[in-house]
Amino acid sequence: MKIWFQLLSSETKMKSFIAAVQALVDRAVEPGTTVEVRGTSEGVLGDQYRLFFQYDQKEVIQNGLRIRREGGYDAFAIANSLDPALVDMREMLDIPVLSFMENSCFTACTMGERFAVIAPNRKMVPRYREIVLSYGLRDRLATVEPILFDDVRAQELAFTDPEVAAQVERDMIAATRRCAEKGAEVVFAAGPPGALMAQRGVFEVDRVPILDTYTHLAKAAEMRVRMHQLTGVAVSRRCLYEAPAPELVRRVAQAYNIQELLQD
Repeated sequence: MKIWFQLLSSETKMKSFIAAVQALVDRAVEPGTTVEVRGTSEGVLGDQYRLFFQYDQKEVIQNGLRIRREGGYDAFAIANSLDPALVDMREMLDIPVLSFMENSCFTACTMGERFAVIAPNRKMVPRYREIVLSYGLRDRLATVEPILFDDVRAQELAFTDPEVAAQVERDMIAATRRCAEKGAEVVFAAGPPGALMAQRGVFEVDRVPILDTYTHLAKAAEMRVRMHQLTGVAVSRRCLYEAPAPELVRRVAQAYNIQELLQD
């Protein structure tokens, strides 16, 4: 089994974070399962802003379409909290496509009545709320709480500098307690802070679980691959995830010169 695990972090500027995520998922998957953790060439430069996010997700789409054409993977896991190209990939791929945010929210719902999301910065608070509400989980969301250490690129240092790591951990504990005060029974964080807490073995604060989100996503992808193998079904083809007809794919690929689709 081979799983493509797509972060949006820069493969050159966030190497330590990517390596940490790889180590987290490698320790958890079954023998015979390979999880290929990948970043992007540039990484996110400001994905809290909607326009910039459109450019950030372009490489995700290109990778997904290349897998559609060339195969070689049994699942595509979007390991970013903003659901980049999630609907797009489910329309186009016939293998399971999973999302960090969706999987984290529904996992949290199995562990407590209400959950909270710890956001990388204040600008992302309304975006995360919007995403969670789109899942129909309005009554299960206690709060979205921003971490105060909000420089995502600087968070790379948390995986190389013990003092920075300690500061991020303190901020995560404080954010978890703020979430609990607002009614959260389970929390999870997007990006490096969540991976750092898992790396340091901190999975609970004051009896409130902190999800090991990347490991949960990798294990969910394993399960979905097995179910796909058993049933032959990976996604609904009615309405939202209906796939385009091959002739339309060909016409669009030619019209827009989409190299990843031209050989279909």
